[in-house]
Amino acid sequence: MASASQVALLQAWASDIGHVVDTASSPKAEFARLAQAKGWVGGDAAWCSRWKECFGEAYPYGQHDRPATAENTTTSEEGGVCLSARMRRLSITSDASSFSVISRISRANSFDSVKSFDSQISLDSKNNVQLAPRSAASTDSHNTVAQQKPAAGPGSAGCEEMTQMVGKLSLSGSTDKKGSNPAWDQFIGFKHSPTAPFKSEFERLAQTKGWGDSEKQRQFVTLLSSEVAFFWHADEDKLYHCQDLCRDLDLGAMSNTVTQYKKALKPLKINIYSVLDNKRNPKIKIVQYQSHSKLKKSIRKSGTFPREAAKAGSGCLTVLLSKL
Repeated sequence: MASASQVALLQAWASDIGHVVDTASSPKAEFARLAQAKGWVGGDAAWCSRWKECFGEAYPYGQHDRPATAENTTTSEEGGVCLSARMRRLSITSDASSFSVISRISRANSFDSVKSFDSQISLDSKNNVQLAPRSAASTDSHNTVAQQKPAAGPGSAGCEEMTQMVGKLSLSGSTDKKGSNPAWDQFIGFKHSPTAPFKSEFERLAQTKGWGDSEKQRQFVTLLSSEVAFFWHADEDKLYHCQDLCRDLDLGAMSNTVTQYKKALKPLKINIYSVLDNKRNPKIKIVQYQSHSKLKKSIRKSGTFPREAAKAGSGCLTVLLSKL
């Protein structure tokens, strides 16, 4: 149940539109209902500032640290080349003597667990961790992703020891419940499955609510935009999202400019719904089609991805839009 101060805030924000706050409902569910009525998109500036004011914490969703997944995974599309889901990323700062590991705990509690270690090892360009393309990607000009065994070098023994310690901590976080977009909480009586494909979950919701065609389409675009903003929210750097997307597509790190990443992503023939479903559930593989005709066949089956939704959050998904 919401506290008196939270109820007062929500009622104040709702007063200009005549929205009624349900004081018996959970505060985050009521926040999500009000956000839809006010037109706030999950992860945008208005949403985040009001979330912090209401709950006393930074908006915690849309993070990209996902647990490692099993080798045997399922695919949401047929007829294409399967792309592996990315492995857990461990962030090591190359110009300092410490690094931090963020392991996800239940997003229901809206927190991330941060653990730090100090090291006397200086990681620079001459003594860097050498990794296979899938296991390493540069998240910015100073950060390197580390997994598996580092290459031999003056500080490699210390690096390996720290990586092993980090691995043990990371594994403990991999069993935690995966969080989901809080916008689903506004639909009272509907139990959202955060790992199910987005479209099948929305169809189940629409059937439960009995929406007509017009209302169903409106709710679809609104919820899809919120889902995109949840995973690729505007508060993070667009370059980071492009790098993250390339890792999801098994392209690795190629440059430090958004333009270069767009050039690499533009030719790909991918149904954007499979990219979103992979974020919801890493066991669902992203499929890259080898011909435009096969992509068109997939899109005819799933439906087109609304441009409005692709532009949500940081807008990085627009590069994957294709002309049919």
